[in-house]
Amino acid sequence: MEKLRTRKQYDDAKARVEQLIDEATQKGLLEPDMDNEYTQEIALLSKQMADFEDHILNILPLRKKSPLIATIEDYFYAHGMKQKDGALLLGVNESQFSQIMSGRRRISMSFAKRLHSKMGIDANLILEYA
Repeated sequence: MEKLRTRKQYDDAKARVEQLIDEATQKGLLEPDMDNEYTQEIALLSKQMADFEDHILNILPLRKKSPLIATIEDYFYAHGMKQKDGALLLGVNESQFSQIMSGRRRISMSFAKRLHSKMGIDANLILEYA
């Protein structure tokens, strides 16, 4: 596999992937589990682009959201709440709550108890991901 070494090569590869996706979609050749010339070239170029992003652009991969944080967000969405409403419900200030939601602050035992009692979040989920 050839490595991308310049930003121009990266940009060209990105444009080519977009072109391949458009063509394959129009021809019905971009369905799940398909293996054809389009999907193979897209996979190869995507791997080259990811390597370039990791080693040259220093783009960090996206962090996977904790199932506990996702559950809290789902609760807010289902109840039409904003983050400040959640902070109020759970008895913390907005700054602390924001830090908890972004993973920069650990969940305390008292906060964990409020997640369970006020939001009905499963205790096992809290114990596993807090």
